[in-house]
Amino acid sequence: MLITMIVSRRAALSTALGPLLTVRTTFGATVPQGLWPVMLTPFQEDRSVDWTALDALTDWYLENGADGLFACCQSSEVWQLTEEERLDITARVVKRSGKTPVVAGGIPGFAPKAVAEFVSQLAERGARAAILTTCQIAEQQDEDSLWRQRVESILTSATSLPFGLYEAPSPYKRLLTADTMRWAAGTQRFVFHKDTSCEIGAVGEKARAIAGTPLRLFNAHVPILIEAMRKGAHGFSGIAANAYPNLVSYAVHHQSDQPQRAASIQEFLTRNEPVLNANYPMSVKMLAALAGVPIKPVCRRNIRPFKPEQLDRLRELRKSADSLLS
Repeated sequence: MLITMIVSRRAALSTALGPLLTVRTTFGATVPQGLWPVMLTPFQEDRSVDWTALDALTDWYLENGADGLFACCQSSEVWQLTEEERLDITARVVKRSGKTPVVAGGIPGFAPKAVAEFVSQLAERGARAAILTTCQIAEQQDEDSLWRQRVESILTSATSLPFGLYEAPSPYKRLLTADTMRWAAGTQRFVFHKDTSCEIGAVGEKARAIAGTPLRLFNAHVPILIEAMRKGAHGFSGIAANAYPNLVSYAVHHQSDQPQRAASIQEFLTRNEPVLNANYPMSVKMLAALAGVPIKPVCRRNIRPFKPEQLDRLRELRKSADSLLS
């Protein structure tokens, strides 16, 4: 009887809050398909944010095919940024990107009041959606039911923006099931999902679960980029876009009309992904600098210095990447 009463009360609450939970679903309807780079944060030598370099980096992403930008993610060293810096970075990127939409993470925890306050400030700064990091909502051993319950509380409290979901790799990776994705899409409050399952079967199941809804799935795993698009993914949001966004954009947008060239690019991206993973995000800051972005090889994370042979490999990779579409 107690279980029945709890379910009934939750159902009644969902019905009563229906208009509230669907607020903003017509705001932009959804986010664009395509390439969504996980943005870096440029720093000065003293590790303060380099705002001029941030503008240049934003321009570089957009000039090289970004359809949207994901600010204040783990590639941004988001948990090494203060809350004020996260909000200021979001505002700066929104202003610089013009009509290109920006989603932003860095939400503090899962307490509904704190989340609502931060999301409201993201909305004031022009973010298109606020990104929830899936592993922040519950502990690794917690059931999906608790995770959903906490997300429901957040949706009830924070109504100023649509949300997104990010299966961040640390402190642990909480992958969402197709059923959870279907539930999220059914709330009509989610428009963005960065998928890190790295499995084409899982991507296909999730894509089918959200088909026909405002929720868009962006794969983060280069080796399945093309196949994920064919299975229903809406684009790509992974670290390769910080090294050569033009190549990733080409593969995303031309996997149907230029399949051989797109496949060749994917093979190049896959073969060189280990180079990016070594000392990330310093590695891609170096590659962006070699492409002409005025970004310094400075991080707030503790990252080992590059060995001379690693620097030589990055220079070779830059040259190879720049020649692929010439």
